[in-house]
Amino acid sequence: MSETLTKRERKARIRRGQPIEALGLQFYPITMADYEEFLECKGVLALRMTSLAKQSFEYLSMPFLSALWAVDYDTARATGKPVGMTARILMLLCLSLRLGHDEQEKLLHGVYCERSDPRILRHIEVTQDGKTVQIDPVDFTTTVRPLIAEQNGIELPDESQNPDILQAERLMHEERENKVKFDLATLIASVASASHVRQRDIDDWTVLEFETQRQALDRKINYMVYTQAEMSGMVKFPRGNPYPSWIFDRADTLTDALITVDEMQEKYKGVGDVKQTVQQGSQE
Repeated sequence: MSETLTKRERKARIRRGQPIEALGLQFYPITMADYEEFLECKGVLALRMTSLAKQSFEYLSMPFLSALWAVDYDTARATGKPVGMTARILMLLCLSLRLGHDEQEKLLHGVYCERSDPRILRHIEVTQDGKTVQIDPVDFTTTVRPLIAEQNGIELPDESQNPDILQAERLMHEERENKVKFDLATLIASVASASHVRQRDIDDWTVLEFETQRQALDRKINYMVYTQAEMSGMVKFPRGNPYPSWIFDRADTLTDALITVDEMQEKYKGVGDVKQTVQQGSQE
């Protein structure tokens, strides 16, 4: 059973960083103390299902979690090197449920598949505060995935959009961008400095709070720079000021949700032991 909340109540709880009950479990916003692990896992949750069609159209007919499991299983059998997407989803679930060490170990080995065909995922088993709950692939797709995404500021893709057009837009966007060296410590230090707080205090923030604060700072600075450049008369933007407001984003901003399965495999190559979880599930 899931807690019955109106859209307004749900949004209010998410904004205040409060937990939400779903499927008999308490889902919490992930905090900045686990930000590094969150960054490693969030891309899998936002994976576009249509990107899996490059490997097999069969994946498109499966629920999200079943498709990830099948991709991991097929890749492990074909190459001996698991992708680790299922493992990343399980870790994200651990962070969202704030499981203790023993509970995490149970979940990471709590993948159950069909005895006759270990390629088919049956359910995952979660224990929180002594209570064990089974989450099947449909429940994960309809309830768990959107809840974790909403609580932590992850934008899920619109599967109805044309992936080829989106890929072309993303490549054009990347070509226009100047490359910077990403460093987690620098990112946190910069946000802390601009927010006038100590870095250690940010550990208590939720990821959603940190991301919205970072975006607000970025939007404000860009608005000031681009507006001053435009007002000087020395610069003109063919499509208008890219940052027309310090409060709101421009409507046509490129989404972060597009990521291909090839990029996911390269990023998580060798992560997670799919064979071990298959053996564990087959024994049940």
